[in-house]
Amino acid sequence: MDAVLRVRPVPGETTWSFLHRVAAAYRLQAGDLTGWWRWVNPAHQARGVRPGGEVFLDAVAQAQVAGWCRVPAGHLARALPSWGAGLEMLAGYGGAGRGWVRWRTGAATWGPVVFGCWLCAARRGGAGVYRARWQRLCTRHGRWLLDVSDGHVLEGLAVGPLAGELGRAQRRWACLARTGLDAGGVGGAPVEVFALARAVVCGWWELEAFGERERVWGRRLEQVVAATGPREGWGVTQWRLVARDAVVFPHVVAVAVAVACALADPRLQHLAAGGDRGQVGVRGAARGRSGGERVAAELGRRLGRPWLREVEAAWAGPLSVWAQAVARAHSRPVDSVPGPAHVWWVRSVHRPVEVGPGLRALAGSAAEAGAGGGGDGGRAGSGVAEPAVGAGRTAGVVPRRSGHGDGRKRRGEQLFTEGLEQARVHVARHGHLALAHTGSRVAGGFDLGRWLAGRRVAAASLTAEQTAWLEELDPWWNPPWPLDWQRAWYRAREHVRVNGPVHGGDNLAGVPRRLERWLRHQITHYRELHAGQRQLLADLGLGHQEVERFHAWPGRRRPAADGLAAARAYVARHGHSRCPRPPPPRTGSPWDGGWPRSGSASTPAGT
Repeated sequence: MDAVLRVRPVPGETTWSFLHRVAAAYRLQAGDLTGWWRWVNPAHQARGVRPGGEVFLDAVAQAQVAGWCRVPAGHLARALPSWGAGLEMLAGYGGAGRGWVRWRTGAATWGPVVFGCWLCAARRGGAGVYRARWQRLCTRHGRWLLDVSDGHVLEGLAVGPLAGELGRAQRRWACLARTGLDAGGVGGAPVEVFALARAVVCGWWELEAFGERERVWGRRLEQVVAATGPREGWGVTQWRLVARDAVVFPHVVAVAVAVACALADPRLQHLAAGGDRGQVGVRGAARGRSGGERVAAELGRRLGRPWLREVEAAWAGPLSVWAQAVARAHSRPVDSVPGPAHVWWVRSVHRPVEVGPGLRALAGSAAEAGAGGGGDGGRAGSGVAEPAVGAGRTAGVVPRRSGHGDGRKRRGEQLFTEGLEQARVHVARHGHLALAHTGSRVAGGFDLGRWLAGRRVAAASLTAEQTAWLEELDPWWNPPWPLDWQRAWYRAREHVRVNGPVHGGDNLAGVPRRLERWLRHQITHYRELHAGQRQLLADLGLGHQEVERFHAWPGRRRPAADGLAAARAYVARHGHSRCPRPPPPRTGSPWDGGWPRSGSASTPAGT
């Protein structure tokens, strides 16, 4: 074929899209060009090619394409991301002067394929380009680019007055992604961090409690719908699904920046690990949902949404799972070999429903409702003037995929049921679920300790029904403090059942030595305990009043550290450590005036 026309590539364009435009320039089909080459894996004729499919060319085929479009191969390599990958992939093929090509999906390597802005392409025609999810705004024309695999007629959304705000958010994240993300040594790539933030915010988008308080999303959605124009057959649910990423994009960037810098921010590390909880020890503090709630409270403060903690506490989504992973990653010993980092992993149950599968599920549910004589499922009308759009609430829940993977779900439920039966047997025998995670605890071939440890790590992913079953067996099966503390409390409870409650006024008389040491440690650090720990100690008889009676015991020998602290305060106030006798009236200080004398034999008598 003689080359008489010049076809320039669009930066970031897929090779398959570029072949389509080259063929269209000569009034041909893309198949007329690919017929010149041999295929490693030809596309199935019945199924065709995926919308985001990609084609890889060897050196011979690349030379032919460069000749047809009259653009040097070096320029094509800079404009087309997948151009250079074909040389390495097809290095073993060739011969007889014919090129070799291969089909493959390039989204996993270069990002999703979206419709290029048709205003930018102009005479070059429509093009499919690789764009990360934080590069969807055409700042020149104020259009939000949509995926080619979404399965609807829209190629982009006109964001109108939102273009400035979206552009600032896009530049902010692009700047951070270019400088590189090193999240405290855990290793967060931009695509992983952004995927986590998107899952968090899209989860908020589906919550009615969040939509009732977040007024700005409703206004943004109305502006996008009005600027883009109505679509026949689309209602509130369809518009909420298609315009979701554009509406929540500034929030996604704000959350992404916060979590990307969290592992380098001591304050957020402290919050995720449970350091402000006021408990004795932080080992095991990542269990439960409290870490995610505290991180949500900090995010709410930065975003100007102080009510965010309440919403996160009721939902417990990917933010809670991320907080647990952060605490586990930083609880490893310094000299230990770091394991695989799963801090940024988003579980399938927390991943947002994409536009294509969501629209297909809505179409299927609407067809079933129509066949059954039901309503229109929210599809009637354009959706522009419906009040639910401005309310920012979820007009309908998009069903998740079924069929493939359903067997795995049933298997997970079966395994949970088996573990729950083993837990019931253990509770009937021992009265609690605070068993150690050791191999000696295996009974009947089932490691209940390992199973419970896995459930505590994945507590945020358990259903409300599963959590209720476990709490029915043991309300403290997953405490927000170290599990060994809970086991020590159960041992103390057994002693109380036999011998009665303990008392602080009698200096813990009659308590076994091991239990006495543990109780003294709790009394010494009583103010640092979690509220739940204090309540459990009160069940043993050590309430607030008993703790005060313990401290008021005559002649109490104080710990040396407490005496040194009081001595430093006295020296700072008086300039010497010669405390006169008799001591001043007690003010609650652990130093009663006689401690330095018992700790120092060189103090002159009578001073």
